[in-house]
Amino acid sequence: MAIEFERDVIVIGGGIFGLSCAWSCVKRGLSVTLVEKSTIGSGASGGIMGTLSPNVPETWSPKKQFQLDALLSAEAHWNEIEAISTLPTGYGRVGRLIPIVDERALGHANIRQEDAKTLWQGQAEWRVTDGGEYADWIAPEAASMGVIHENLSARISPRLACKSLARALEIKGCKILEGWEVTDLAQNQISGPNGTLKAKTIILSAGVECFSMLADILGPKAGFGVKGQSALLTGLDMRTTPQIFAEGIYIIPHANGDIAIGSTTENDWENAYDTDEKLDEVLTKAFAIAPILKTAQIVERWAGLRPRCKKPDPMLGPVPGAPDLFLATGGYKIGFGIAHSAGEAIAEMVTGNAPYLPEKFFVRLK
Repeated sequence: MAIEFERDVIVIGGGIFGLSCAWSCVKRGLSVTLVEKSTIGSGASGGIMGTLSPNVPETWSPKKQFQLDALLSAEAHWNEIEAISTLPTGYGRVGRLIPIVDERALGHANIRQEDAKTLWQGQAEWRVTDGGEYADWIAPEAASMGVIHENLSARISPRLACKSLARALEIKGCKILEGWEVTDLAQNQISGPNGTLKAKTIILSAGVECFSMLADILGPKAGFGVKGQSALLTGLDMRTTPQIFAEGIYIIPHANGDIAIGSTTENDWENAYDTDEKLDEVLTKAFAIAPILKTAQIVERWAGLRPRCKKPDPMLGPVPGAPDLFLATGGYKIGFGIAHSAGEAIAEMVTGNAPYLPEKFFVRLK
């Protein structure tokens, strides 16, 4: 007996990738149900960082081009979401400051300044300055050779963005079912304690859990969770200041005046959701880079797991050997920056088209 489909698409996972896939499918006129075992944005997408930043403008690749295109189209995308949902996302293309600490780094910065003129297509710039205009924010010893100012980077509030996108989806007719756990994933249907749902296509976008759910197909080591710890500060208004990136640490001024600092990158951990001395070390470095942060108050310490594929690129597209099943996971550190473009690529494939997608981004078998 043929399966009677209830919807065109079921999306599993209410993080930024799942929401973005659902949005792109809804825009194409598909009926979509999104299921989330907890609440929207409760996983890695519920963190506090929200940096949307590019790779350095050198040694160009399809991956860097995909990311550039995503960052350049992000403002229009999030403006559309805010217009429909009437809820803020915290998006702002505020740019990024990168302190230059030695002659070697200065040399690279100058080369990239020229490369950016071509590679970034004149739509953004990578500018080397003496750093004097940022002296109130960056300690002189942290930028002894100047500061890079690039105006391609943006910030977003992960929690607000997920909430706004979920509301826009509901307005457009997407069903969102929170507290809906998937215990069985089969062709064209999912089952759990809440029952069974059937659809022509299933998109699995459940973050770290994707790897265990598809271990039989992708292999047991297709991906894993990387722990990240970050902190949220208040009491210091840096809303008009570009984000700062130094010593592997981001300092992100959010639209509401809060400041996010992070994050750690931990492959070994005992509790994924506890903060500890590793976060304290990050804060110590941040205070040395930007001493003015010492006047702010810490209001939240956050820890969680980000999905990282065995190779650090995301996995997007059809799952080999599993008809009508698509995978979207592994955004790791660039998830919010490319999510809307990843969702577009998935929706194109679901509707039978062949989108531009770097070869390394396609689903890889064990």
